[in-house]
Amino acid sequence: MGNLQHMEHHFKRVASVYGYVRNTDPQIIEEIIPRLPIDKRRLNIADIGCGTGRYSKIIAAKADSCSRLFCCDYSAAMLQQCRKRMSLEFPLKNTYYCLVNANELPFAHGCFDALTTFNSVHHFDLDRFIAAAALVLCPGGLLSIYTRTPEQNAHTIWGQHFPGFTEHEPRLYQCEHLEEAIDRVPELQLEGTHEFKHVRVESVESLLNRARNFHYSTLTLYPEDEFRLALETFAKKLTDLSSKGKIKHTARNTMVFVRRI
Repeated sequence: MGNLQHMEHHFKRVASVYGYVRNTDPQIIEEIIPRLPIDKRRLNIADIGCGTGRYSKIIAAKADSCSRLFCCDYSAAMLQQCRKRMSLEFPLKNTYYCLVNANELPFAHGCFDALTTFNSVHHFDLDRFIAAAALVLCPGGLLSIYTRTPEQNAHTIWGQHFPGFTEHEPRLYQCEHLEEAIDRVPELQLEGTHEFKHVRVESVESLLNRARNFHYSTLTLYPEDEFRLALETFAKKLTDLSSKGKIKHTARNTMVFVRRI
């Protein structure tokens, strides 16, 4: 099965539980909102690779009521879950749902004031996505990319204690690769980067439930027997590390801010 079909199958399988087994860090949106263009009454914002809308709903809650939000994803199953979530929580919002390929972004040139993407860019062809983003952003528009680097990935509880986790994840971009891709597009300018540190306290069972439900697509890259053995080893390590069934661990992520000039 090719990578694209493999990921389609993965997201179709996890769509119904994805919003419950992935960590969501709402505070990161506070870094984006002040950077949005302020000279327009109504902003057009697109969340690319929105998944089930974990961050789309936070943007909708924080953005001006006149703004229009476009939830964009390649997976029909994930987008369906996003529509369900957003329709329940924001029935009166100007929200649209677009089944699109992030490498192409079939929208009018200059139509968006902001593009966001959260934990998704490793699924994209980086150069094609950056070039497409430059086309659909208006002058002064913002592109924000929230991701984890290979180094950050290696220092998660997964990278440290789930056997083979870093070896099975070759898709993550180094910060310098993101910056180089931005530099190759004359219309874009790197505005800055910000590292987030998230300290979490979770139960052993919660972490194991995340793994069983393949909350990271990395876990689908394991052969079945290898994944089963790795999960058993992970469970033993978590039990040894836990205090009263709880684990304290730290996750780090990077946000890259880019301005369309």
